[in-house]
Amino acid sequence: MIFKVNLETKSVEPFRSSWTPKEVELERYLLPPQGSNEPILESSVFGGESLLLISNQVKTRQKKRADILALDPAGSAVIIELKRDTGVLGVETQALQYLADFSSYKGKDFLSHFCRRPVSLREHVLGFLGDEVRVEDINRQSRIILIARGFDPVIYSMGEWFSKSGVAFRCIEYTPFEVAGDKFLSFSVAFDRSTESLYPLTFYSRAREPGYFWHNIGKVSNDWWSFLVEKGQISTGFGNKPGGQGERVLKKYISGDIVIAYCSSYGAIGWGKIESPSSYKLLAPNDPEDFLQGSQLHRLGINWKAAAPSIKQGLRADIVRKEYGIYHPVSTSVKINAEKAHRLVEALNRKFL
Repeated sequence: MIFKVNLETKSVEPFRSSWTPKEVELERYLLPPQGSNEPILESSVFGGESLLLISNQVKTRQKKRADILALDPAGSAVIIELKRDTGVLGVETQALQYLADFSSYKGKDFLSHFCRRPVSLREHVLGFLGDEVRVEDINRQSRIILIARGFDPVIYSMGEWFSKSGVAFRCIEYTPFEVAGDKFLSFSVAFDRSTESLYPLTFYSRAREPGYFWHNIGKVSNDWWSFLVEKGQISTGFGNKPGGQGERVLKKYISGDIVIAYCSSYGAIGWGKIESPSSYKLLAPNDPEDFLQGSQLHRLGINWKAAAPSIKQGLRADIVRKEYGIYHPVSTSVKINAEKAHRLVEALNRKFL
């Protein structure tokens, strides 16, 4: 919520903007920019998690339309419903009807039903989920996210009931406001009963065996790649907040993990080994290592073993898919099958050593 400061009474009062976007406008603002190659919804809006857009205005068997359908990194379908004003009793039932319809499509059926067009969407799904989710496990569970200006407390009671019944449920409040003619939207999680399943105990990371992962280096730039290689680092952004998604992505790596660097448009550009997970740090803006001037401030040390002198020399995504059976990553970090990844690492050694 946004508050206005009353200088006379030295107090704050809730701010109510004269600008109230229509539902269709709000939906458009939440979708990835037109022409985007990677249909990832803005993680900061949705409580810090990455969600892959499947489609918007999705028809059900009853000819109704769900506002947005997405997938989370666990392969669960996420039904996102938007309300222009306050979410009242009934909005959660509407979302539940969509969930009941969409949950009948699982695994390959989900892909064939929802990912027929464009053809690249199926590849995006497989690249987003990586090898941590089998195709047959896609949409084994479904979730609900409601977005509104505010919520009647009875919605939270229903959310408690949903969560106890195995349906993860989240409410997100948005506030529109204007400053000097510019329009802004603020989002905050008002209710969440999905935390445990989305953010498991860090013990899981310590207990697992080392594996292979794609890691997207972010901003496409030869200078940025050279900087990461010189400093022995990988990075994330996600708002650059302590405890946020950027920190969680880097802290999931353990000693011995093999990381293959991916650069959009150029493909696989090198690989390295995580040797000291405790090297994680969050830079302050204007730090001497703040190469991108306020972006990608989460950093983790890595021992680069083979690195392309130029990102233009990378193994292109279509070649990696055709020769090694590995789909390019759509999110920042994606697990890769060990046998396939080992063959890719050998190819990078031949190319860059």
